[in-house]
Amino acid sequence: MTKSEFAEILTRATEGDHAALDKIFELYMPLIDKHSVVGGRFDEDCKQYIMLQVALQIARFKI
Repeated sequence: MTKSEFAEILTRATEGDHAALDKIFELYMPLIDKHSVVGGRFDEDCKQYIMLQVALQIARFKI
């Protein structure tokens, strides 16, 4: 994915495009999964919290 393609997806996600937000989640899911480990165990609630915060806060991004 090129920088311009990513910028387009991010812009659309910040504007409320659900498909673009899904693509952002797809791209960053390995990182989200990595940070969803609590006490050495995968925590689904933590993963859901991270995804919720991304979804809620992405509109605040300045592009």
